[in-house]
Amino acid sequence: MKRLIFILLLAITTTVGYSQTQNIRERLAVLDNKVVVDRILELDSLGLFHFYNKEYNEALDAALKELDLLQKTFGADDTICVNELAFISRCYFRQGANKKALEYGLKSAELYGEKCSKENVKYANLIDNVALYYTNVEDYKNAEKYSDEAVRIHSKFFVNDKEMGGVLAHAAEIKSILGKVYEAVPLQEHALSVIENDEGNHSDHYLNELKYMKRYYTEAGNKEKAEETDALLEQLQEERKRGYVPPLVDFNTPEKCREHNEDAYYCSLYFLNHYLDAPKMSQAARYIFNWAANAPDVDVFLGEPETKWLNNDKNYAFVIAYMAACNKYALTHNPVDPEEQYVTAYTDLLNYYEVNKEKGLTEEIEAFEEYIKLYKKKPEKMFDKIRSGFKPAKKAIESGEYDELKKAKAEEDAKAAAKAQ
Repeated sequence: MKRLIFILLLAITTTVGYSQTQNIRERLAVLDNKVVVDRILELDSLGLFHFYNKEYNEALDAALKELDLLQKTFGADDTICVNELAFISRCYFRQGANKKALEYGLKSAELYGEKCSKENVKYANLIDNVALYYTNVEDYKNAEKYSDEAVRIHSKFFVNDKEMGGVLAHAAEIKSILGKVYEAVPLQEHALSVIENDEGNHSDHYLNELKYMKRYYTEAGNKEKAEETDALLEQLQEERKRGYVPPLVDFNTPEKCREHNEDAYYCSLYFLNHYLDAPKMSQAARYIFNWAANAPDVDVFLGEPETKWLNNDKNYAFVIAYMAACNKYALTHNPVDPEEQYVTAYTDLLNYYEVNKEKGLTEEIEAFEEYIKLYKKKPEKMFDKIRSGFKPAKKAIESGEYDELKKAKAEEDAKAAAKAQ
């Protein structure tokens, strides 16, 4: 059985959160019993805490107690119990208690279907989980029945999100198990299209499903497609490691920049992982510079130390390398520590300079050599020097001056955008 863990993770993202949504708080708000309300919320939080810490026995214990309290308070057939039943099924699944997972998964889907709807996305997600549990107990006929219904419902709404991608991929897996590979192929192709649109073709989800696309093509006897898929998989995996250069975009608003955060990250990765004479470096530099100019999620701090090399046209590539390093840090850290971003970016910049100097692609840059000489004497001296360069920016951040400058720039950008329209 290939990807039960993956499908479960999908299920967690689509349904586990329901028990923590505003819905339960709204229902509890009408109760005139603070002790019961507090206990339900306590158990709800406790169950999730243990689940995400992989303490499934403890998560299940809290969830069963919460379900009992919900049923006593609202009634066993009240829809407030739907999400807790679904959560309990996942706890059992993680424990390997597959029959109990199926039992509670069915209860959750049936209760929701009877009391709410059998023709919406939430119901589709619940029965997709049921299909998973039937698959795990090797009842493929019922797995196919529920999976087909989940696909049918999802397809009505054209949601094209992570949930739909998972439902389609799950359906393809079941078809493959049943030997219906010619039905599996279009389902998996559709799944990949949805996942690529929602998460990009460098996401773990997409790459994982691409492996199974290759398998289905092989099972269907389509050698050419299987080989093409294998080549694409290798290419995307390599790009995940070393980056790629996306097509140029007009980044005229912060919102447009945010839409391309992932591309900006991989473009920055490409620049830092390739020598200065590599193909597409000029295009990568333009992309990084244009994106960073309006990007709301990255601050590029430039201070007095940078003026020693920043204004020299010969060093333009290293300006881009520094920006790329800032992008890489900021897009992989939440929250961002400005000082650590500065230090990390400067370190990446110096490493990039060193490897290009060793290959003869740049002349010596005195400002960089100062740091490198310190590093050779004692690494900590170099880091102390880098941190000292951040002191003015740190002072501006702490005083609020930097926020005022950002606000003023945002207002100017908004006016310029309005004029452009």
